[in-house]
Amino acid sequence: MVKFDGKMFQSLRSELANALLDAGFKEPTEIQSASLPRLMRGGDAVLRARTGSGKTAAYLLPIMNSVEGRTGEVLVLAPTRELIRQIADQFDAFNKYLGYGKVLVYGGVGYQGQERGLRSATFIFATPGRMLDMVRRGSVDLGRVRFLVIDEVDRMLDMGFIDDVKTILSLSANRRQTVMASATVPPEVKSLIKSFMPGAAFIGVGDEYDVPQIEQVVYVVSGDWDEKMDLVVKEINGKTIIFTNTRKRADALHRQLRRRLSGVFYTHGGVDQRVRERVMDEFRERGKVLIATDLVSRGIDILDVNTIINFDVPQDPETYIHRIGRTARLNRGGRAVTLATDDDVDIVIRAAQMTKTRPVINRISHGGPRVMRAKSREWS
Repeated sequence: MVKFDGKMFQSLRSELANALLDAGFKEPTEIQSASLPRLMRGGDAVLRARTGSGKTAAYLLPIMNSVEGRTGEVLVLAPTRELIRQIADQFDAFNKYLGYGKVLVYGGVGYQGQERGLRSATFIFATPGRMLDMVRRGSVDLGRVRFLVIDEVDRMLDMGFIDDVKTILSLSANRRQTVMASATVPPEVKSLIKSFMPGAAFIGVGDEYDVPQIEQVVYVVSGDWDEKMDLVVKEINGKTIIFTNTRKRADALHRQLRRRLSGVFYTHGGVDQRVRERVMDEFRERGKVLIATDLVSRGIDILDVNTIINFDVPQDPETYIHRIGRTARLNRGGRAVTLATDDDVDIVIRAAQMTKTRPVINRISHGGPRVMRAKSREWS
């Protein structure tokens, strides 16, 4: 058995241990250390830690250590196709010497290939709606599932998938272990846990809205498009994700920005699924800038994102927090820049109160940026 600095990895089978070494894993993150003993014993658990803290490995490793390789033995649910692909990519790294079969099940592509995969795959990575489509088509038997993971369960709630999740929980009643993973655990999720996982251990690390090592800067602007464009060009540093609130604004920003910079990509829900997948792969490998809507504000794990720019301020502080969390992954440093009108600043202030952080707020004037003094009431 391969020895690691972290005690967590010493108990894993040698195939997993070797794959971890190859992937550069040396010691567990906080959530991995806290959850592995419970999950290795087979108990149900709810993992709560910020995105980028290593939750995916925290649930994949003990399950991969325990499976027998039966068809349909493991089902991992996530709210978006992009997150499904990300989880499956991490699985591939861990699966290097094990060779378990997998299938990805999500909408936007044909059924035939996915149905072929379901006939033999041990690991199923799926979105809830498409999974239930497969059940209705008779392509999968959820009674075979022994390990069920529901990732980003709070996002499932936000996106209206919670009834689908309840149905899948009911249809997979033979399961041996259930794991829910989430950055936050609102009351509705607690109710779901109480109904379907009454004996689950709650394992949480850090503050629920923790954004460590992110430098937050806010420019208070008039809202003029050209003014914001100039600031964006100045603030791009390293691999950068720029968020807009609508597909139309993402398209327009992409058209203009690619005239001034190379390596600019864009993605949103209106882009064909295959194109979205290619864009994400290219951005990971060689891209400099990705323009996106909130399609990617949750769950996408690209370790080397240096900068987040909010071209538009989101409608709620939670989305702001999830957006800026795309940087500083695994406790690496990062910078988040937000272009806000006077009416938008309150969203940032509310997010700052939730995260116990203090963004630097600059008011843009003809003489250049001027640092604003935050009123005490804003940060109390």
